[in-house]
Amino acid sequence: MAHNIILITWDEPSKAFEGFNKLKNSPIQNINEITLLKRHENGNFKIEEQLDPRQDSGLVGGGLLGALIGILGGPLGIVLGFTAGALLGESYDINHEQDDMAVLTKISQALPEESTGLLIDAYEESEDFIDALFDKTGATIYRWSFDDVQSEIEASVEAWHESQRIANVTLKEQKKAEHKARRQAKWEALKSRFHLSK
Repeated sequence: MAHNIILITWDEPSKAFEGFNKLKNSPIQNINEITLLKRHENGNFKIEEQLDPRQDSGLVGGGLLGALIGILGGPLGIVLGFTAGALLGESYDINHEQDDMAVLTKISQALPEESTGLLIDAYEESEDFIDALFDKTGATIYRWSFDDVQSEIEASVEAWHESQRIANVTLKEQKKAEHKARRQAKWEALKSRFHLSK
């Protein structure tokens, strides 16, 4: 059984809402989480609906999808180039994915600005069930391995921490250099004033 992250998109936002309700009321099992989200013009996301079918309350306690959305639409996504704005101008065909392209980049490009889609965390014995549910609805369905997405999220967070560490080291070195330059300038002024030799 494959553990997948599934993204379903439509040209019309209203169909994404219909798709959410359709999936929510379907007999399909082994779904961990469903998130209906809209991507704004600035690349940020708005979560319209969320559901954890395993919970009686239907409330989502957080998980991989939350981390994924936070990275793609937040400051970390900007720094690492996963936001829609950072990807503008790049030549990309989602149906002919580049093997060396990061999974998070593929997900981000499949959900561009001003689009609405469903993100699903699910175990699938076959892709046929979800594909058949949204057949003839105009949906485009993408799948990525849960493990691949999780690995890239972890790597992205590590990269963020490393960039912060390097930035802090660089800032400290710059401050040290500035302090040294100011001390040197004061010393040169003092020597000039009292005609001191080196």
